[in-house]
Amino acid sequence: MIYRLVRAAAGPALVLSYPATVVAALWPNAWAFVVTALVAYVADVVASREELPITERLGQAHAGVTVRFLLRELAVLLLLVRQGHAGDTVFAVLALGLLGLHALRGLYSGLTLYVIRRRRLPVVTRGLDLTGLRIPDAPSPQLTTRHARTMLHLDVLPVILAGLFGLRAGVSGLATAYVLGLVAFAIMARHAARNRHLGDENRVFDLVNERLAELRPEVALYFSGSADSAYQANMWLSTMDDLDHRAVIILRERHMVPLLGRTRTPVLCVPKAMDMVRLDLSSIRTALYPANVGKNLHMLRMSGVRSAFINHGDSDKPASFNPFARAYDEVWVAGPAGRERYLTMRTGVRDEDIVEVGRPQLAPIDPTGVTPDPMFTVLYAPTWEGWSDDLAHSSVATMGPAIVRALLEHAPQIRVLYKPHPLTGTRDPKAIERHNEIVAMIERANAGRPASGGEHTDRLKALTRRLDALAGDETAGDEAQLTRDSAAAGASDDRRAAEEAWTTAYWQAGGPLRHRVITGPQPHVYDCFNHADLLITDISSVAGDFIVSGKPYAVTNVKGLSGEEFRRLFPTAALAAYLIGPGCAEIGQILAHAQAEGPDPLTERRRELRAYLLGPDGIDSAKRFDAAVSALSAKSLTRTDDDRPAA
Repeated sequence: MIYRLVRAAAGPALVLSYPATVVAALWPNAWAFVVTALVAYVADVVASREELPITERLGQAHAGVTVRFLLRELAVLLLLVRQGHAGDTVFAVLALGLLGLHALRGLYSGLTLYVIRRRRLPVVTRGLDLTGLRIPDAPSPQLTTRHARTMLHLDVLPVILAGLFGLRAGVSGLATAYVLGLVAFAIMARHAARNRHLGDENRVFDLVNERLAELRPEVALYFSGSADSAYQANMWLSTMDDLDHRAVIILRERHMVPLLGRTRTPVLCVPKAMDMVRLDLSSIRTALYPANVGKNLHMLRMSGVRSAFINHGDSDKPASFNPFARAYDEVWVAGPAGRERYLTMRTGVRDEDIVEVGRPQLAPIDPTGVTPDPMFTVLYAPTWEGWSDDLAHSSVATMGPAIVRALLEHAPQIRVLYKPHPLTGTRDPKAIERHNEIVAMIERANAGRPASGGEHTDRLKALTRRLDALAGDETAGDEAQLTRDSAAAGASDDRRAAEEAWTTAYWQAGGPLRHRVITGPQPHVYDCFNHADLLITDISSVAGDFIVSGKPYAVTNVKGLSGEEFRRLFPTAALAAYLIGPGCAEIGQILAHAQAEGPDPLTERRRELRAYLLGPDGIDSAKRFDAAVSALSAKSLTRTDDDRPAA
């Protein structure tokens, strides 16, 4: 509550405090000046950290942060003039000293930008030994984050002390400010000297290419996307780790490197298109693409590398039958449903270019249909609102609160797991409002449920620290330090064991009766599947994945279509699903079916749909996927040295 009030007051305080400071100086009233100046300092910090729109508007009105600080410094000088100090030599020292602080800030910012640019490597890696680059530790974030604004605050001591105690106290504060500023400058100068050699881009590419020559990767997972789309690449990491082929992951955006999940497959991030050709990728025979984005062209144009679109899910959404898929040599789908979708929607993808590979990443889902928890559990995992109204399959903004309310009020009591899509609220602010409403409902419901497993909470924190250590502490330092430290990350077996232990501790912490809101990447949605007796979801790949468990699921009919029409339009999700209309009246009956003894009415239909979506049972998806990689690699047009004709 206090935080919201401070945030709401920051904007008006920022605008009003500066003229108030000038008025106090003209008055002159030292205490009024100090109070308004302190309010201005605090409001500026809050508005900046919270990225309030007022800061951008002030900048557009030529009242940016530097101008605001200068105005406050001029105000303290005006206060001293009004107090009769204008002819004092010390006054001139203070005035020149305040101007000099801005010169010092400029020099410091120049050094800081030099260091940041030197450490901004043209290729960011994970899992590659680049010891030869001699990458030093990153400067403290306190010295580099918002560095210009940080140095501006050196004027706090001289301004406040001069206002409170007069001219000579202000000069004393000025001397202290210079000592602090020069110390920071000296530290940054040392970092500049230590990082000077990192500006040699050719050396960076030479070392990376040396490692690639040793690795000789045959397969590349190629991914480009926004920060919110990281899950699309993360879902394929375990599959890449388990391939029988040497593999590498190629990313195109710097922000994706720390967002990528833990993997033992080497990672290369190459932001610039022109730098792609500087990498030695001659050993790669197959490139796999989880998403359709424009930057895919930079890899697709490489001759001799065969391409396969593997998507980031298999559903009735347009992403699963995008005509752009014609750009790839092959399109890999889970089962007959995926093949039929591409052919019937007239995408231009030929039948002979479609390969059924199953869903190897679904291996963590327990197919027995048994859940380990004592209370009947429902997982509500809605999708997001989509990029346009045509794709508006999300139930969060329209039905979400009603669904959760019906579950929480059900008798006998059940447990609710709520795991929304990572992109929820990206396009529709109402989705965020309804999401917050759902979270509040669940928190209130938990207040009346006993908590247990406190010892597991402490263990969960310890395991989180353990995972960070095994991953090379990917939150420490900058991308250059991540490049350096990730090569020495923990062994993959240790990491996998720690991840499994973390998941176990998560479900034990808090006990088996409390509802849960799960918004982060962990625990994975597949772990949630294993702890749920019933799934409620929207038109998305979640339904197709859940069918592996054999357990019942329901799909929201957001637009209130007839059951026949809905199943015709969305067969993958709805053929074996219970449907929930906009009024949510069906939830009680669905729960009755799911909680009854023995098979529910749609059990056999789900079994048939599973084969349609994922292919026949008894065939290892991991082996099918690996075989598809081998077959596509064999079609590569690239000739090795051994293939060249004799002179």
